Amino acid sequence: RFAGIIALFGLAVNGVILFGVMAMFGFTFSLPGIAGMILTIGMAVDANVLIYERLREEMEAGKSFKTAISASYDKAFTAIFDSNFTSLITAVLLFIFGSSAIKGFSITLTIGIVASMFSAILVTRVLFRWGTDLNALKKVSFLNLFKATKFDFISKSRACALLSLVLVALSLAAFGLRKDHAFGVDFTGGTLIKFQLGTDVKIPTADVEKALSTLQLAKAAYPQEQGNPATGTLLTVRCDTRDADTIIAKLRESIPALGEKKSGTNSEASADHNYVIDSSKVEVSALIGGTFLKDSLIALVLGLIGILLYITFRFEFSFALGGFVAILHDVIISVGLVVLLGGELSLIHVGAILTIAGYSINDTIVVFDRIRENLLIRGGSIKSIMNEAINATLSRTLLTSATTIITVAILSLFGGSSLRDFSIMILIGLVVGTYSSVFVASPIVLWWSKRKGGDLRTDVLATEQAAEAAAAAP
Repeated sequence: RFAGIIALFGLAVNGVILFGVMAMFGFTFSLPGIAGMILTIGMAVDANVLIYERLREEMEAGKSFKTAISASYDKAFTAIFDSNFTSLITAVLLFIFGSSAIKGFSITLTIGIVASMFSAILVTRVLFRWGTDLNALKKVSFLNLFKATKFDFISKSRACALLSLVLVALSLAAFGLRKDHAFGVDFTGGTLIKFQLGTDVKIPTADVEKALSTLQLAKAAYPQEQGNPATGTLLTVRCDTRDADTIIAKLRESIPALGEKKSGTNSEASADHNYVIDSSKVEVSALIGGTFLKDSLIALVLGLIGILLYITFRFEFSFALGGFVAILHDVIISVGLVVLLGGELSLIHVGAILTIAGYSINDTIVVFDRIRENLLIRGGSIKSIMNEAINATLSRTLLTSATTIITVAILSLFGGSSLRDFSIMILIGLVVGTYSSVFVASPIVLWWSKRKGGDLRTDVLATEQAAEAAAAAP
């Protein structure tokens, strides 16, 4: 419990830094930005879990409490740094190449990643140091939800490879089955309906969503509110052009404020200028959505290349290939399942795709870091060392996935229609990413190292010595 309180204090500092930096530089809190903030809180827990799992191991090894704390932070640092840095790569590229709506998400996520590293590594360590130096903290106890396991994960790689191939094939086939219905109005073009509500009228987005849910639409429609100090609230609905008139009529029928007519107007008249709140329609070109899609794909490809290069530099190419395949696996299946379940891809999903890529490599690197550590300090077969590393990090994987899933599930329940689509894809990605970090990434590393005929332990040792030599060079 005491360690949990320290972790919560670190998360509070993380939140203060996040809000402070956003305010200092004048960044606006958009809905995608709030999504990034909530996701950051879930991901920030990961650093604390990594440290505490290490602390549990050090205490079980018989070290004194003060020594165990120091060792746990030192050993967890590389995994925390590598996993957060790769997530930062995708966040920065998302900001450079993403649309204006997604930039808010990437800004919040970038600030949150940096703030979480500061709060988890420095703030919580200082609190532990104060507690031990003042003799106010002499020990901590942990509730061990997940006991130590010795499961042979690598031996299941063939069956898991078959399952993954089936899921990838179904995901790719989903686009052929759904065809035009696989993409929303952001990519196919459509109409933007605008209601200028002014400063006095307030219409909850939930009421608009409830009215739209009763209609049979050609494509999903997305309502959103935008505030302006001068003109007040603007209610917009992005929809298929064929649905625009039907949506306007339904909203005027279902929402009293939109159905109110000007005094002296015939109650039977339905012309738009007869209503107190006018509406307007703006055609949205598919060319703009196509440009956003192209830029997003460029961001994803550059992100994958950046991650591939970084993992090759930090680990070894076999690990980079395993992480690369795991990311592609997670992204393809997440997108395909959303389409297969009846969803339509929109710009908000682009942020979800890159977030899944960042989370996937985050989870995978934690396992890779433990494999590399074990290869450097002990003998034994590569397969047994990989199984040992996966089992050792399994508790952390399940705890981190659970905490992140909880925050994203809350977002899906209370975040509105657009963020609900975003969070559903993230939920799918979290489950698939947890699976791939265990059953896809590590088996690929082992397969490739055998295929090229080298020795993985020797390669890792050479990479480590090269990094040490580069760091020691003047």
